[in-house]
Amino acid sequence: MEGKKNSTLLKRILVGAMMLALVFPMLQHKFKWVKETPLNGAVELLERPVFSYESWFEGTYQDQRTDYLNQNVGFRNAMVRTYNQWHFSFYKQANANGVVIGKDNYLYEENYIKAHFGEDIRGTEIIQEQVEKLAKVSDTLKKLGKHLVVLLAPGKASFYPEYIPRKSTINLPMNIGARNNLYEYDRLLKGKVPTMNLNSWFIKNKGKMPHLLYPKTGIHWSKYGEIVMADTLIKFFNKLPGVQLPHLIVDSITRKIEMWDTDDDIEKGMNLLFNIPDNEMGYPYFRVVKNPEKKYSKVLTIADSYFWGPFNGGMSRDLFNDGRFWYYNEAIFPDSYERPLNVKDVDFQKKLEENDVILIICTDANLFKFGFGFIEQAYDTYFPKR
Repeated sequence: MEGKKNSTLLKRILVGAMMLALVFPMLQHKFKWVKETPLNGAVELLERPVFSYESWFEGTYQDQRTDYLNQNVGFRNAMVRTYNQWHFSFYKQANANGVVIGKDNYLYEENYIKAHFGEDIRGTEIIQEQVEKLAKVSDTLKKLGKHLVVLLAPGKASFYPEYIPRKSTINLPMNIGARNNLYEYDRLLKGKVPTMNLNSWFIKNKGKMPHLLYPKTGIHWSKYGEIVMADTLIKFFNKLPGVQLPHLIVDSITRKIEMWDTDDDIEKGMNLLFNIPDNEMGYPYFRVVKNPEKKYSKVLTIADSYFWGPFNGGMSRDLFNDGRFWYYNEAIFPDSYERPLNVKDVDFQKKLEENDVILIICTDANLFKFGFGFIEQAYDTYFPKR
């Protein structure tokens, strides 16, 4: 008899627990008792649909309402993180677009692995033609007293090839360090356009610097790597005729296990419950020193996401004399922070010639679209078809 009572009690407890599990998300959605951590990444927030007889009979209201409730159900963010953590911990899978989990939980984006192994390589003739156009543009700007400089940024897969999982390379040509876009552009740009190959420099100095140049769970150069890049770039620019940039002084460097800013940007996009253990990183405290009697050069930067870290750190404002950042040769920053301003909406030649230096930055994963249309646009501007 006692056993039957215990069994009934257990059933009631289980049923009660199931009911609470169903009710709690609805109560959380209604009252927001628990503050949830928002998900990282590009999440399009849906607006609550407005009821109308027309949308009801068309069936659109029901679909919109369902999508809205699915996105706003209580504890959804926690459930998404739990689901992602399960796949990461037990199956080494990342529920994030294009993310590859490497050995020792080093994180990559797939396009960097493809670029490293040359899967996205462009034809030599195509690269040659583009470099010739860029060289003519560079010569034209030089006659106007301006300089065009290319910075080949490092890539995560080329810097850390030892952690790439074998399953990611089965269908890729095993030509490490041989023919890929980086190799071809570096080879063909030499002697034609001033070029800094920081990809090779980073690899050459890997393990020789006092702090890591690349993070374990991020895709871009580390905060310390950004400072190394900035210092190297300043020295490079100051050797160009008529170019003068301020000095960059590093006052101190803090070592931390907790990642700052973009040093774990891939991990953030994975939306996990628990942190992936990271390597100790160096975080510089720096300042820009200017001589009020000197006139400093203005630098326009056309770049991919590798310039976001330096830009947000004040590089264009403080070192490049308030130069603009043309993100993928499309949106212009910082102008676009207030309202969208695109390259196609400005006087291209006028804006170009307002600068003393035009800097193109591209990581190896984006070399298949090197210049982001800028080279062709500049060439057509100075060498119009007749």
